[in-house]
Amino acid sequence: MMYDLIIVGGGPGGYSAALRASQLGMKVLLVEKKRIGGVCLNEGCIPTKALLHAAHTLLEMKKGEEFGLHLGSFGLEWERVQAYVRRSVEKLVGGVEYLLRKTGVEVIEGEGSLLGPGRVKVGEEEFSSRWVILATGSRPMELAQIPFGGRILTSSRLMFTDRIPRSLVIVGAGAIGLEMATAFSLLGAEVKVVEALATPLGGMDRDMASFLLRALREVGVEVLTSTKVEGAEQGNGGVRLRLQDGKELEAEFVLVSVGRVPNSEIFKPLLEVDDRGFLKVDPSLQTSMEGVYAIGDIVGPPLLAHKAHHQGVYVVEKLAGKEAAPPRVIPMAVFTEPEFASVGLNETRARALGLKFKKARFPLAANGRAVTLEQEGVVKVLSDEDGRLLGVQILAPSASEIISEAALAIREGLKASRLADAVHVHPTVSEALMEAAMALEGRAIHILNR
Repeated sequence: MMYDLIIVGGGPGGYSAALRASQLGMKVLLVEKKRIGGVCLNEGCIPTKALLHAAHTLLEMKKGEEFGLHLGSFGLEWERVQAYVRRSVEKLVGGVEYLLRKTGVEVIEGEGSLLGPGRVKVGEEEFSSRWVILATGSRPMELAQIPFGGRILTSSRLMFTDRIPRSLVIVGAGAIGLEMATAFSLLGAEVKVVEALATPLGGMDRDMASFLLRALREVGVEVLTSTKVEGAEQGNGGVRLRLQDGKELEAEFVLVSVGRVPNSEIFKPLLEVDDRGFLKVDPSLQTSMEGVYAIGDIVGPPLLAHKAHHQGVYVVEKLAGKEAAPPRVIPMAVFTEPEFASVGLNETRARALGLKFKKARFPLAANGRAVTLEQEGVVKVLSDEDGRLLGVQILAPSASEIISEAALAIREGLKASRLADAVHVHPTVSEALMEAAMALEGRAIHILNR
């Protein structure tokens, strides 16, 4: 049978591309070797956010005592927490499967391999199409000195462990590591994070890193930056990590979360890859083989589900002859307590590029809504010398919901003054973004302008 489009990989990039292609009248085959939704819906984005919601709710219950809400005794039943996490996953995966059926997308289970232009093999069957999109995602990176196994876990294994660890060391202060640290610390584990770089989240500037590290300490997470792990020894009671400085750390379990590697090996004989294994693509996301496109994690950073989604929709619309532009301003968020979100350039990156810029900060201590929530944080904005917005970083409740406004402003090339002049509902945390933009021009209302 001849298809218009075959998509290999049913995660957010693959299933979004399939649904959009079907809307546009294409005959689509979607190949997924495990389960629709990929890592994001089944093991990553969705279950972690459900777990974080449970942890945040427990924190709020404890905080209630401070302002007169006496709840009596309350506890934590890990099995019921996990049941709630699984319900969230099942509801969303089931919803996507329903949409695929109703829109006529044919789904086949198995591992798809590329035979050539428009030719894909699944098991012993071969399928043909006009175009192919590869969306096979990524997997956790393993460290040679701390191999996975036993009490040394991936985030997926930790998520569905049979009990909350008494103590946990997390190697890597990226998004996954910090979210797991936040959740399990709030749920009662003793958590330490070891990070080889000087700041968490890779290239985070030191200014914002200091605020984030303080927020993590507030929820019981200790982060050891500029610290490398040389090896590990497992015993019956836990894991002993040897650090480069000669010190040791012990914990019941260790989570290794130092990054991800692309699932591209099966395509390497036919397609060009870079030195890290990511598939090489042109600006239209076409690989080195004509008619074969790639999206999401396998084409390189940032490894984000929303990037994969937008790339999938972009490729399909372009193939359908519609006017489309690839995503280029991509925000990120880490669901710590409070959340951290960023888009565009931060100060460290701007300095490295030799750019001249202006910067301003607005503390949440001066934001009415944050005060009522008893939350601290800060918003930092950068603009060029003409006032055009370069980057925004937010450490605040619901930062993940607010950052898209800044992403739109940067994509459209707007000046920060446009954010400052947009009316924001009062009282909301989003007003902090407005006032940070106002502070660039020395006209913030609720802080002293310097």
